[in-house]
Amino acid sequence: MTQAVERLTAHVMATDFGDLSPAAVTAAKTFCLDTLGVSVAGTSAPHADEMRITAASWGSGQEATVIGMGNRLAAPAAAMINAFHAHSLEFDCVHELAVVHPLTTIQSASLAYAERGGGVAGRDLLTALALGVDVATSIGMASQSSLRFFRPATAGIFGATAAVGKLAGLSELQLLDALGLAYAQAAGNMQSHVEGGPALALQMAFAAAAAIRAVDLAQAGFPGPHDILEGPFGYFPLYEGTWDLEPVWAELGRVWRITQVSHKPFPSGRATHGGLDGILQLRQAHALLPDAVDQVTLLAPPLIHELVGRPLEVVMSANYTRLCFQFVGALALANGDVR
Repeated sequence: MTQAVERLTAHVMATDFGDLSPAAVTAAKTFCLDTLGVSVAGTSAPHADEMRITAASWGSGQEATVIGMGNRLAAPAAAMINAFHAHSLEFDCVHELAVVHPLTTIQSASLAYAERGGGVAGRDLLTALALGVDVATSIGMASQSSLRFFRPATAGIFGATAAVGKLAGLSELQLLDALGLAYAQAAGNMQSHVEGGPALALQMAFAAAAAIRAVDLAQAGFPGPHDILEGPFGYFPLYEGTWDLEPVWAELGRVWRITQVSHKPFPSGRATHGGLDGILQLRQAHALLPDAVDQVTLLAPPLIHELVGRPLEVVMSANYTRLCFQFVGALALANGDVR
């Protein structure tokens, strides 16, 4: 039964710039700029040098820009590096209900693909970004399971492929093929999140590059599987476990999910931000100093504890500390900020 992916594909095919709400257009512009900014900031992230050197060796071509560096590489390599930069500092925008960082994969792939083709009109880029966010977040919001895989990569690859496919002018069948070929490459697990390693951002980088490859293959006539969401070994049964698409269908095309994307006020896991805001408000209201505090207790839903309730370690990487509330909470209490 291919109804689910066909509904998403039909939404992408039928939507043009004029269909976007003014709020969606504004949000697309805003988060396009936000993602460019965090991509530049991520050029100095740990292991970014190794990433750039290695990716630059994977094929020739000066098709697309490595943002913040100025050099040009083959489009998939540029998309990969830019996505790695964008997520490396945990500063990229997020759709909280879907648990995805949609623009990291979607925009990195879209800009690289657009550059390779000589550029696109701004309204076409904004439309592609909004549609990509709709696809990625629809998949994320439909899930009713706890995170078993790294959804920003596993759902993000579909959003990126939809956006690039829209820019490429794929037919409906070609877009179905491209999404199937994206699923053939979909990957990303939570182990790097648990360990706080740089491979977490790399998984989103792989997804951005894979989206371009999927569209290229589909455009060349290579077929992909179609029952990729609810088939026997489709995304939902294999990656998520339980899901419900009916609430998604009720709002698809009426609620632009890009208007629900939010900035990160702090360069740390989104799940730390509620607690950080509470600490900073209390610190300011009561002129709190660390010596006056015996203990901080964070009362939060299980998902928050699962994502950022990790213990302090004697030696912690920067990636680990950004996902450790004990660390960033203490930093906020001591310094009044976490930057």
